[in-house]
Amino acid sequence: MKWQQWAKHILIGGACVAMLAGCGNAGGSSSSSANSIADTAATTSSISIQHDMGTTELKQPAQHVVALEWSFVDDLLAVGVTPVGIADDDKDQVMEKLAGKPIEYMPLGKRETPDLEKIAAAAPDLIIADTDRHSKIKEQLDQIAPTIVLNSRKGSYDESLKDFETIAKAVGKETEAKARIQQHDQIMADLKKQVDSISDKKVLIGVARKDGFNAHTTASYAGEVLQDIGFDNVVQGTQEEPYKDVNLETITSIDPDIIFIATDDSEAITNEWKKLPVWQNLKAVKNNHVYMVDRDMWTRFRGITPAEKIGQDALNFLNGK
Repeated sequence: MKWQQWAKHILIGGACVAMLAGCGNAGGSSSSSANSIADTAATTSSISIQHDMGTTELKQPAQHVVALEWSFVDDLLAVGVTPVGIADDDKDQVMEKLAGKPIEYMPLGKRETPDLEKIAAAAPDLIIADTDRHSKIKEQLDQIAPTIVLNSRKGSYDESLKDFETIAKAVGKETEAKARIQQHDQIMADLKKQVDSISDKKVLIGVARKDGFNAHTTASYAGEVLQDIGFDNVVQGTQEEPYKDVNLETITSIDPDIIFIATDDSEAITNEWKKLPVWQNLKAVKNNHVYMVDRDMWTRFRGITPAEKIGQDALNFLNGK
């Protein structure tokens, strides 16, 4: 009898141990499953960004972004994101012009030589750098925050639209970007309809400096914008050479219908050209179709919004507005 009771106790005890072991395994399985779900969620929310210098992985959409070129500022603002830091060339009023209103950000110095200490102080979770200006410091920037590199300074209008989509993806604003591009396409189509009614469309765009005239070719940002809405840019270019120095003799041989000149140099070479008979004989000069344009808007800003403003500016000039 005692043996039977003892055996009964053993069986009951063994059953309890088994139950406890089962509970323990269930708990371990639950914990393992939770970890697996967390890992999957992290993988799902991570973002892979393709750019000019490879691929950058972001654990989540960036919220605190540093922009080292002005077109990137415009792209971010277009989807409702204000950069925490901007390489603004120490020109906060120019950034206000770009944004259309005052914005708060940390100035990071010159675009060509941004201040790395200030970039770090801005505590970004993403840095957007320019291919031409910043490729050599990419490793240093990566030590501060994940960095993507895009071709702004020497990029075309088409490239700028692709850059806009890339930036929107990096900050989790792809839906907003899609809507903005649809709006942009409609604006540009409306501008093109107006240009279609203009008979003489051969256009020259350039930056006048003291020592020369730098034409913005068909491969440049502003040049391609005007091409896109129906103007005929008279200076052909390539991706490797989007800007070309041209002299008065070349301009005379081309004899454009319209000349847009961007300059902030009080001693620009065109001041001297205007005194010469050969300049006065240009078709654009004789027809009063030489216009001085905002250099920031036409040659420095780039981005989705400046494209619309360049096109509208061109038509406003021609329509006497």
